[in-house]
Amino acid sequence: MEVKIFTKVLRPKVGFLPKSDTATDHGLEAEINLWLASQPNIDIQNITQSQSGGSFQPATLVVSVWYN
Repeated sequence: MEVKIFTKVLRPKVGFLPKSDTATDHGLEAEINLWLASQPNIDIQNITQSQSGGSFQPATLVVSVWYN
């Protein structure tokens, strides 16, 4: 089994309240989809997602794709 890890550091928000209710992954989904499209013969076993930071530091998103 192998794992491909994708990470993206989100830009910190300016001020206390967010200016928009729209959440964004800053291109992480497109990056994952591009990689998946280039790997047509893999068998995905599991996908996990986590996020750290975000209060006073930029949030970091991590997506792990476990595959054969």
